[in-house]
Amino acid sequence: MVTRPVPAAWLSLRRGADHAAREASLPLVDELVGTLVRRDRARTEGTVPRPDETVEVRVVDVGAGTGSNLMWLADRLAPLPQHWILVDHDAELIGTTDLVAPPSISRLTRRIATVAELPDIVTGGAGPVVITCAALLDLLSPDDAAVLVDVIVQTGSAALLSLSVTGEVSIDPPHPADAPISAAFDAHQRRDDLLGPDAIDHVGALLRDRGHRVRVMQTPWRLDAADQSALLARYLADRGAVAVEQDPALTDLVAVWGAARQEQIRRGNLVVRVGHADILSLPPNG
Repeated sequence: MVTRPVPAAWLSLRRGADHAAREASLPLVDELVGTLVRRDRARTEGTVPRPDETVEVRVVDVGAGTGSNLMWLADRLAPLPQHWILVDHDAELIGTTDLVAPPSISRLTRRIATVAELPDIVTGGAGPVVITCAALLDLLSPDDAAVLVDVIVQTGSAALLSLSVTGEVSIDPPHPADAPISAAFDAHQRRDDLLGPDAIDHVGALLRDRGHRVRVMQTPWRLDAADQSALLARYLADRGAVAVEQDPALTDLVAVWGAARQEQIRRGNLVVRVGHADILSLPPNG
C-alpha cells in the first residue's frame, strides 16, 4: 500500500465530488442494508427479541482518512445500529478526524493500522461485519488485496469498496497532450506493483473466485469548471506533476498543457469526467 502522506486538505477538497459520485451506488447500499436486515430477521425468527438484543453491525472502514466514508455511508445504513472502526496507517491523518457521529452510530473507534493488521481487527468480535473503504483499492498491492479479500471471505463479511479509479478520464475540450499524460499517469498508478486502475477487476475477480457475489457500479466524478474550479485546478495540476514524475521527458509538454487547462478553468469552459467504480461483495449465503 502507498505509504506517502495523503494531505488532509486534498481529502477535504475532493469530498463533495466523492459524495456526489457515490449517489450512483445507492442501489448497492440498498442491497447491503437489505441483506443485513434479512440476516437479523433470520436470527430472531420464532423469538421475541428484547430491545437490548438488537445486533450491532461492526463497520470496519479501511483507509478511513478524515472520515469522509463514514459521513456519507453511516446514515444510509440506518436504522441498523453501527460500531464504526476507523482504520488508517497515518496517525496524523486519522487524528484530524473530528466527527459528530449520527444517531445510528452507537460506537466509534479509531485504530492506527495497516491492511496487514486487518485480520486482528476484524476477527474475534460478535455480530455481522461490513468492511468498507473509499478511494483505497487502487493504492493496494496484490498482496494487500489478497489480505483484504481473505479477511472478507474468512469472516463471512459483506463489503462495500468504493471510489476506486478505473483509468477512464475524459477532458472536454480535448488537448493533444491528454494521451501521453494519461499513459504516464496510469503507469505511475501501477508503480511498485500497485493495482492502480486494475484494482476493480483484480479485487472483483478474487472475491468471485472465493464464491462471493459481486456487483460493480460506475461512480465517476463529473467536474465542471463553472462550479468546481478549485478541485479541477488541483486535480489537473497533480495529474501533470505525477506524469512528469513518471516520465521527466514530458516536462515541457505538461507545462504547455497545464497552462492551457488552467486558462480553460479560469474561463469556466472545462469539463472533466474521472472514472471510479464501487464494488458490493456479499457472501454466498448472505
